[in-house]
Amino acid sequence: MKIVLSKLLLVFFLAGILIAGCKRVEKKAEDTTKEIIRVGVFDKNGDSPYCITDAMEALRIDPKIECKVVSASEIVSGALDHYDVILFPGGGGRSETGSLGEIGIEKVQKMVQEQGKGVVGICAGAYILSNTPDYPCLAMSGGEAIDIEHDHRGHGLAKFTLTAEGEEIFPELKGRKLSFCQYYEGPVLVPAKGDIKYTSLATMESDVHTVAGTPANMTNNRPFIILSEAGKGKTASFVGHPECTPGMRWMVPRLVRWVANKELVKYGSNVVRPDFYKNEIIFTKEVSDLQSKYYSQLTGTKEERLESIEKVVTMACWSAKKWVPGMLRDKDPEIRMAAAKGVVLLERTDAIPDLVAAVQIETNQQCKAELQRNLKLLKAMIGSK
Repeated sequence: MKIVLSKLLLVFFLAGILIAGCKRVEKKAEDTTKEIIRVGVFDKNGDSPYCITDAMEALRIDPKIECKVVSASEIVSGALDHYDVILFPGGGGRSETGSLGEIGIEKVQKMVQEQGKGVVGICAGAYILSNTPDYPCLAMSGGEAIDIEHDHRGHGLAKFTLTAEGEEIFPELKGRKLSFCQYYEGPVLVPAKGDIKYTSLATMESDVHTVAGTPANMTNNRPFIILSEAGKGKTASFVGHPECTPGMRWMVPRLVRWVANKELVKYGSNVVRPDFYKNEIIFTKEVSDLQSKYYSQLTGTKEERLESIEKVVTMACWSAKKWVPGMLRDKDPEIRMAAAKGVVLLERTDAIPDLVAAVQIETNQQCKAELQRNLKLLKAMIGSK
């Protein structure tokens, strides 16, 4: 299994982003609406803050989406009246529904089923939307999570294929034999009992069972993305994590548009990059040990730091998003330039303030120019100047 892309490919990807320039969203000619889609991203008192940040940043790709964090206390106090869509990010399904409580759950259900609004669930959010016996959930996706006793089964860059229905929603991926997306212990879904039926947009092809005691052949050939109609409203569930997968973050605002009954506009080639990853990368013990090596090398010699910045990006390391921006503050200008390139490759638009600060204090003129170039590329992903 090849788990590392070549430096030549990294250069190619950066060139592709540069060509895209400041193009943020390429809209269809007929898309003339100025209506804003208001999205509330659920925050259970800071639970899994990176999942919340990732979701917020992915939504910022779309200039017509305004997103804010919404808490359980705000929901029960009437905040849902101000949103068109609620997004449940990754984290802990039980803790998020536990925070909502029965009153909060009922309010979200009414928002969708009676008011015709939408909900998107990512990973833990897909658990929340499911109709799973003996599990606190909203019962609005038409899916049931099984094998919950082996929920901690592993993670990695999973491969998936689109169904015919999926190609209608994501035409940018049409005709692809395989696409890739981060997966971190998302639900194994099957059709649930009840009136709500789901439509599968994609099938997970990876068999993830790296944790001892977890069964094989549970995740593969299962739904990866599902849509459903619940009463007057709509729901979308994503078993994986597109919001933190370089080249695939745009799938989140696309699903938001679908559940909000809005036109499915196109996004720029600087964010629609399905070829960024070309291979499945499952974090077996061997791969996890290699990841640990590269993380430790981020405080090693200059050569080790340069190698590790590249490797944690190309290996699809889950916490690369946390470590690479910090390297912008390395004392070596070559390291700072490598970190700036890595931040762009990871599409870490939340690191824009880090790059702005790095540019402001930079004294090496060559490095300063490189930092400014990458800052421009990063800002272009969300249409900022």
